[in-house]
Amino acid sequence: MSPIENWTARQIGLPGGENLSLQALRAYQLDRLNATLAHAVVNSPFYGHRLQSCGPLRKLEELNRLPFTTAAHLSGQGLQMLAVSQSKIDRIVTLRSSGTTGQAKRLYFTRADLRRTQDFFRCGMSQVLQPGSRVLVLLPGDLPDSQGRLLAEALETVDVECEIYGLLNKPGHAASLLVKEPFDCVVGIPTQVLALVRHPMAADVPRGRIGGVFLTSDYVPSALVQDISRIWGCPAFNHYGMTELGLTGGVECQALSGYHLRETDFYFEVIDPDSGKGLPAGETGEVVVTSLQRTGMPLIRYRTGDLARFIDTPCPCGSSLPRLSKLQGRLAGQIDIGGPLKLSMSDLDEALFTISGLLNYRVRLYTPASGKKALQLTLETLPGREGQTRDTINRRLPAIPALHEAAATGALVLLPAQLAEAPFSASARTKRMIEISEKEHPCLETAHH
Repeated sequence: MSPIENWTARQIGLPGGENLSLQALRAYQLDRLNATLAHAVVNSPFYGHRLQSCGPLRKLEELNRLPFTTAAHLSGQGLQMLAVSQSKIDRIVTLRSSGTTGQAKRLYFTRADLRRTQDFFRCGMSQVLQPGSRVLVLLPGDLPDSQGRLLAEALETVDVECEIYGLLNKPGHAASLLVKEPFDCVVGIPTQVLALVRHPMAADVPRGRIGGVFLTSDYVPSALVQDISRIWGCPAFNHYGMTELGLTGGVECQALSGYHLRETDFYFEVIDPDSGKGLPAGETGEVVVTSLQRTGMPLIRYRTGDLARFIDTPCPCGSSLPRLSKLQGRLAGQIDIGGPLKLSMSDLDEALFTISGLLNYRVRLYTPASGKKALQLTLETLPGREGQTRDTINRRLPAIPALHEAAATGALVLLPAQLAEAPFSASARTKRMIEISEKEHPCLETAHH
């Protein structure tokens, strides 16, 4: 069974997991939610104004009467959202992802917040680690309390050694390290791990030596999970991590059947993005989270922009608690390519990463005020596979349903893919998004004039 089951039981005061039920969990969440609301109303100017008429909730379903918090609130009123003095804040994260424009978001964390993150890290990774294990961490770790550093410090307390490699800019070097030294686990951003596992030297890692790979911070394409299983003979665990959640919100178990959630620290909802109404299990919508333990910067009904659905059938591991499906992408990543047609990075990832020579790509959509929209990919490929991969991409793109229809109606021009002048896999930008340019593509501009 997922280790999250017993962890959850201990958190709500049921040592050993006895009597853990959804009813017991929901009762705990309601109690913590009311405590969070009371604290926020009294101590946070932002919430004090927005929730001044909010009394204690009698049931969790009443949460839907409260207003949402958005990324715009984090950008414009972050300090007003604080519910403690700034002297009690241990870490401030300034976040501008590829999908964010204007003022950056700022997130504030107390030491207690960071320790709870580390506690969940230990629990989620315990399914493949034991004392004496070694982990290769392909995440930033130079700064105190950075993602890689928090993970390494958390695992050190259970006698697990982490080598913080950082962002991957030389896949061959990292692959040779895995061949020469015994690592039991790899943690990293999906496209970074893809560049590593598709390097020719990765096949020299003894099959079965690596017990598991944890993929975090961005959408995980199915082709990557399959490559890890085929080449290294180990499972690839989806980890739901975003800065707003203190870097971790859920993780898959050995059954690889959805995220077991950090439900003692957060209450999760899935809503219709347009109406804001809650959706039943099985229907995909936007994930909304409410923090249950934070005193520094509470998040109350925060719209994450992530798309997923609840799974209410029991997990094959034996857990009966609800799970969240693998993320289906982001709302901000759904780009209008003509009329009702939309395209997302997840659509492209699933279609293109099955091409074995592809390591990463960037997408730019040209949207001039007059003239046709145009889409072009810039590719990072395996050395020696540049031309073959580019030709395969150019054949594959027109077959993607949304692109096929948009091109057929004349709403979109598909430009030939181009090769990157330099590798870009080692970017600190973790959320890959379709880049928008309001200019006309030079070749179309020439033809137009």
